[in-house]
Amino acid sequence: MPGPAQHAHTLGDGLVPLINRLQDIFSQAGGGIADLELPQIAVVGSQSSGKSSVLEALVGRDFLPRGPDICTRRPLVLQLVHTPYGAHHAHAAAHHGGHGPPAEWGEFLHRPGEIFTDFEAIREEIECETNRGVGSNKGVSDKQIRLKINSPHVLTMTLVDLPGVTRVPVGDQPADIEKQIRNMILSYIKRDSCLILAVSPANSDLANSGAFYALTLSRAVDPDGKRTIGVITKLDIMDRGTDACAYLSNEVVPLRLGYIGVVNRCQQDIAQRRSIREARAAENEFFRHHPAYAEVQHKCGVEALGWTVSRILGDHIADVLPTLAEKVSKRREAAAREMKELGEGRPDDPGLQSSFVLEKLHAFSASFVKCVAGRNDDLNTHNLEGGARIHYVLQDIFVRGLQSLDPTEAMSEEDIRTAIQNAAGTRGTLLLPEEPFEVLVKQAIKKMNDPCLKAARIVHDELNRISSALLKTHQLSRYPRLASAIETATREFLSEGLDPAEAMIGSLVDCQLAHINTTHPDFVGGSVAMRLAQRELRARRGGDAFEGEFDSDEEEENGGGDGVNTRGGGNGNGNSNGNGNGRRAALRDVNGRSKKLAKTTTSALKKEDGATATATASPPGGKLYSHEDGVVSLKEPPGKIQASEPQTNEELLQVLVTRILLGSYFSISRGVLADTVPKAVMHFLVNSVQRGLQQYLIQTLYDPATAGVLLQEHPDAEAKRVAVTSKYHALTQAAHAIGTMPAELAAAAGAGGHNRR
Repeated sequence: MPGPAQHAHTLGDGLVPLINRLQDIFSQAGGGIADLELPQIAVVGSQSSGKSSVLEALVGRDFLPRGPDICTRRPLVLQLVHTPYGAHHAHAAAHHGGHGPPAEWGEFLHRPGEIFTDFEAIREEIECETNRGVGSNKGVSDKQIRLKINSPHVLTMTLVDLPGVTRVPVGDQPADIEKQIRNMILSYIKRDSCLILAVSPANSDLANSGAFYALTLSRAVDPDGKRTIGVITKLDIMDRGTDACAYLSNEVVPLRLGYIGVVNRCQQDIAQRRSIREARAAENEFFRHHPAYAEVQHKCGVEALGWTVSRILGDHIADVLPTLAEKVSKRREAAAREMKELGEGRPDDPGLQSSFVLEKLHAFSASFVKCVAGRNDDLNTHNLEGGARIHYVLQDIFVRGLQSLDPTEAMSEEDIRTAIQNAAGTRGTLLLPEEPFEVLVKQAIKKMNDPCLKAARIVHDELNRISSALLKTHQLSRYPRLASAIETATREFLSEGLDPAEAMIGSLVDCQLAHINTTHPDFVGGSVAMRLAQRELRARRGGDAFEGEFDSDEEEENGGGDGVNTRGGGNGNGNSNGNGNGRRAALRDVNGRSKKLAKTTTSALKKEDGATATATASPPGGKLYSHEDGVVSLKEPPGKIQASEPQTNEELLQVLVTRILLGSYFSISRGVLADTVPKAVMHFLVNSVQRGLQQYLIQTLYDPATAGVLLQEHPDAEAKRVAVTSKYHALTQAAHAIGTMPAELAAAAGAGGHNRR
């Protein structure tokens, strides 16, 4: 062969054995890396296409099962290794008495270390192994048989002989046998790393019948023909006057890699035991003397097929090898991480077991503290977690939730009037009574009790959430009993912090209820409340003045008033205790509430004006007395009596002032609780983790007598550790094999040059 062909042979000698080693490594390693796609050539064709004859011609030996029915029922991975003359295998040479021609031998992966020099025995072993996998019927299986053949008469390449497609089930084959075989073939040839050797007989219409199972099937996954090599068989039995030159010239069904034409042994040749060497000589004579194939001699014959396949496979491997090396490296790193997570298993020594438990308790509590403090080793950039979630609960949910509460939102003016009249009892009311204000403000403060307690419980749940997450990621999932014990102990510890936190929160709310401090510097006070109420009343009445109204801006600014005395009125100038800034801030807050209230209730008050006029003319329920026979009789009161509508501006002013005072004081209590409740939660729940979780876990769980029980693993943990370790070692071997490839190529190139000399 010319120089370029020899170079291709050298490239194949270096790369194909590497892929063969990787295939053996991956096959023995089993699951986990089987999906790594290795470059290979799949041989596809129908039962009558001459596929087996092509493979035997490439090997130069009869070794494949033959028969009238389906023979290839499991994928046969055929690794051909070129063994130069002069190379001796110890076992193979022994069969020749240490002398004679270089031995040819075969090895099956399922029978490691056993050498087959009798190719008839290889055929029998293929049949036996097939039957062991799928029985003696005609069924098929996708479980591979791996055979390596070493010979000086082969070119280095790897082929996968796939079952030939049959359309009609025979014997006890299932009705969907065609579909099964088709799916098996597609599972190989759909991979971009797989080259396709599409074998089609020349004595059929390539564009229709025979090519459906080879060329057309390959084009379904390789529409551009970049990975397909066409092989046209049985050129010697075409109809007289016809030839396959148009196909070999790539003019009918174009393939980027082209076509090779071959002449196989016929059934009579096989029956007469005509050797493959004789068949190769006859093939050369056929092409040499057939005038139609003179122009395409380089595309004819088994020898041309062998060189073409070896060259294309070598180039293909060189193209995909960098990507394969990267995939192997990443899988190896992932397997190493998984091995680290699985660890080495439970120590056998009791002393080491107790130390191991203590180490895990320290590690868990330290990770818990880090997570709460936001010092995670793996910082999440997508979602809040750990302490950030707790901060969100306390500030964004709890504090903002309290700020949105309106104490008078669900309290109608009728409710306020009822409270005022009930508080007055038999005395009636005078201007600004204190009792209804205190009753109503305490009711409003009590409504904050549940949200405050809820905040503590949510934080408690978040801490338990952190615990559960850490137990899944902290190498503790391997020890379910230890993980369960830590989770239980942590929940108990957190519950012990929740109880005093809730008690403290309850006390904080009780403190707000115990004393209504109307002298607080931020409290609006009676005088300011009166002016705000008068302003609102003026807006409701459409600007009509009424007796006792303050309509001077100067008086409002200077605190002039009517001398209304409430505990919040202080000195009547709006600056109780000398703290004018706080009072002005409260005034702005209440002013806003007053304006909002005026807008939402003006229309309702106009209706009230009408109702008041009606009530004045005609009291509710009709007349309250009757004249019968000159006797005036009073009616009995009803069972339930509601507060009457306000009869005067002063009565309406009482309602408005009470509402303003209520909102002002509620804001003060709300601010106190918004500040102190998160502090109580942090002290009793969150910070207690840093102070005492580790010590609590040690006191509760550390016991040398029970360490062995706590460290019992899942039943499948050891099996998983073995599988991951096997995968890691296989990937390490694969990475080493790929890493040594350049040196082997250089050595092969040197040997090739020496042989050529």
